[in-house]
Amino acid sequence: MPMASGWETDGRWRIDGAFNWGNSAFVQEASDEALYVDAETRELRVTIGRAVSDRWAVQLQLPYRYTGAGNLDSFIDSWHDFFGLPEGERPNMPRDQFRLAYERDETLVFDYTDSREGLADVSLDVGYRWISTPDATVAAWLSLKLPTGDSDDLTGSGATDIALTLAGERRFGDVWSAYGQFSITALGEGDLLPAQQRDFVISGLAGLGVNVWRGLELKVQFDAHSAAFEDTTLDYLGDTVLLTVGGAWKYQSGWQLDFGVSEDIVVEGSPDVVFVLGMSRRAGR
Repeated sequence: MPMASGWETDGRWRIDGAFNWGNSAFVQEASDEALYVDAETRELRVTIGRAVSDRWAVQLQLPYRYTGAGNLDSFIDSWHDFFGLPEGERPNMPRDQFRLAYERDETLVFDYTDSREGLADVSLDVGYRWISTPDATVAAWLSLKLPTGDSDDLTGSGATDIALTLAGERRFGDVWSAYGQFSITALGEGDLLPAQQRDFVISGLAGLGVNVWRGLELKVQFDAHSAAFEDTTLDYLGDTVLLTVGGAWKYQSGWQLDFGVSEDIVVEGSPDVVFVLGMSRRAGR
């Protein structure tokens, strides 16, 4: 989800809940390495934050993640057939099973076959609103991700990361809007493939929204990030580009419902499909 480029300054807390449900199934091989991925991921991320002044805001992100077997395989197969999307090795893999394995230089580095879940890495974010006009907002965020998850349970990296993000939005009248975000993250030494991990990752997104009816806004968004690992030719460990189509429904009561579906543009470079559902509301004093 994009970081906010603007926020209310009335002192009230804002609570956001986002649920991401993803599914991947593929096998990638190179001369000296191989990756087997057949997994379903579900993450519930709760974000609590508020403005502390006209320009400053703070928030805490609390994610809970499940990685394992699931029941989306049949639906994803039908999804790909309906839209004519490539399926890779998916039709040849067992249904609703879990395995995540990586082999390098004929050595099995890891092989997970049991589902696992737990609290993932939490993030503390501090935002500074740089520009705020009726038509445009720009904010900078400094984020500290803490290793509260467990790498053995696939809920954390085992490292502390620091990220700097610049987020902006521009509205064109009452109908159209455009938004974007650019981030650079300094990675601490994680537990997963530490010898191949890079020191920095660059990521960004760009989106376009259109208000089609009352509180209903439809959006299209592109996300991309650079590879977190080096010395590999496998697509899943390389650069990633995602397309998300969805929108938001704003209720008069103050609630907002966000929804979307993401598809990998770089085939087998990220989860095949991710379904996104979010709810947010400003709490009372």
